[in-house]
Amino acid sequence: MDRRVRGGPTIREIGKGVGLSSSSSVAYQLRRTEQAGVITLTGRQWRSCRLGN
Repeated sequence: MDRRVRGGPTIREIGKGVGLSSSSSVAYQLRRTEQAGVITLTGRQWRSCRLGN
């Protein structure tokens, strides 16, 4: 399916891309990245995050 229609990558897809097998580890890293202001969560799911503020 076309990513423009489907949205951003899933937690599992992000994990696979960075070499993490645990989805909770990926979620933890995403939360830390959000706290640092590198990404912004624009919805209820991580697939809706954006780079920057």
